[in-house]
Amino acid sequence: ECGIHFSIVPVIEDVFPDDVHEYDGYLVTGSAFGVYDDAPFIPKLMDFLRDVHKARIPLAGVCFGHQIIAHALGGHAQKWSDGWGLGIRPVQLLAPCPWMADGDVKATLNDNVDLIHIHQDQVTSLPENAVLVGTSDFCKNAMFAIDNVVFSMQGHPEFTNEYAAALIDLKSDVIDPELFEDAHATLKNTHQGEQMGRWIMNFFAQHTKAA
Repeated sequence: ECGIHFSIVPVIEDVFPDDVHEYDGYLVTGSAFGVYDDAPFIPKLMDFLRDVHKARIPLAGVCFGHQIIAHALGGHAQKWSDGWGLGIRPVQLLAPCPWMADGDVKATLNDNVDLIHIHQDQVTSLPENAVLVGTSDFCKNAMFAIDNVVFSMQGHPEFTNEYAAALIDLKSDVIDPELFEDAHATLKNTHQGEQMGRWIMNFFAQHTKAA
């Protein structure tokens, strides 16, 4: 509807665009890796993200993507000492962005957005000029933006409840039993991943309209 087309670029297999302008925008997804892992693609990806940002090409991030964008642009991400953030958790909006709208209905200050979270790493400091868009009780830097060219979040708008439950089950041996049960209980509720997905599309679409 907005003329946006997608391609998957498997950077963990050392596949990168030849030039940042090969695409009109980038979304960095979740990953089993952390920004601190000794994997060859990680420093290369951070260099690439810095080039994308320097060129002011729109850049979005989810979970690992959120963390590595922050890390690459001068913030910091690390394994969190308080353990896992799991299940559907509310993110309170502190600075709603213009693209956070469905038609004429716009997000407002202090609105909550319920998103699925599965993470042990967190962004502990934001890049320079970043605005803290959303926060949660467990993850202070849950969502941020830089001007109108970066939009990044810790939560997973793309996950279904069933998929998230299956992932949590796979980690049952390293998760506190009480947290495990609480996370599964939250997944009996609905979340706003589809709404967040529309907001991400709006974020990219604003650039196609301005082009």
